[in-house]
Amino acid sequence: MKTKTSLLGLITGIILAVYPQTVNANPLTATVEKITDGDTVVLNQGGRSITTQLACIDSPDWVNGQAQPNAENSKNRLTQLIPVGSSVQYYDLGTINSGRVLAVIFSGNRNINLLMVAEGQAQLHNSFRQTCRTSADALADAESNAKNQRLGMWNY
Repeated sequence: MKTKTSLLGLITGIILAVYPQTVNANPLTATVEKITDGDTVVLNQGGRSITTQLACIDSPDWVNGQAQPNAENSKNRLTQLIPVGSSVQYYDLGTINSGRVLAVIFSGNRNINLLMVAEGQAQLHNSFRQTCRTSADALADAESNAKNQRLGMWNY
């Protein structure tokens, strides 16, 4: 019964996460130009490159040229979900101090930020409850599920 409850919670979370807390209430459309890592995507919107940070999540990175555990897997999975050249919709949550746009990215009706967490390819950023208020519970449930199932980065 736990699996059915977890699946129902995840589906509900995905539906709720379609409506992120945003600065720009309407999604913008862009083309994926480059995947830098598991939570950084360069988008092309009308000939302009926009470096985005997936809002509310944090994936393993490269530190001093060395990959953290699961960094390559996380980047590869994001590349599978939104391949270079594909069209995506995104919600702009504002610019962060690194100059990147904080974004919730969708491919079709799939919330990519949430999927990365649900599959264990990213964890929640410590500010997720403030940044993604309307989808915070869905994100937390997705991370808990991924941990319990030892998916991706939680496979220890």
